[in-house]
Amino acid sequence: MSLDEFQRDLSKRIGKRVIEIFTRDGEPVQGLTDLYQPSPAGFAGQLIVVNGSRYSWELWQEAGEMWNFQSTLISSSMMSDSGLMTDSKSETP
Repeated sequence: MSLDEFQRDLSKRIGKRVIEIFTRDGEPVQGLTDLYQPSPAGFAGQLIVVNGSRYSWELWQEAGEMWNFQSTLISSSMMSDSGLMTDSKSETP
């Protein structure tokens, strides 16, 4: 699977078009191996969707062919009426 195909898959899973993918540390991704995590076996990182919101995410394999996906909003950016970007951070419980 290519990085572009993986980006499209993440877009389907999160329900919004993903425009950028980063490692867990926020570094730009060069390939799928940058996202691999050994335990639980799968992938993890951060992503930005088309409206500018940033999420952390994990995709891990369980029970053979079954894949689980989880995402958490880190910060959201929305276009204001004036066309300027506004940011908000989510609180960690």
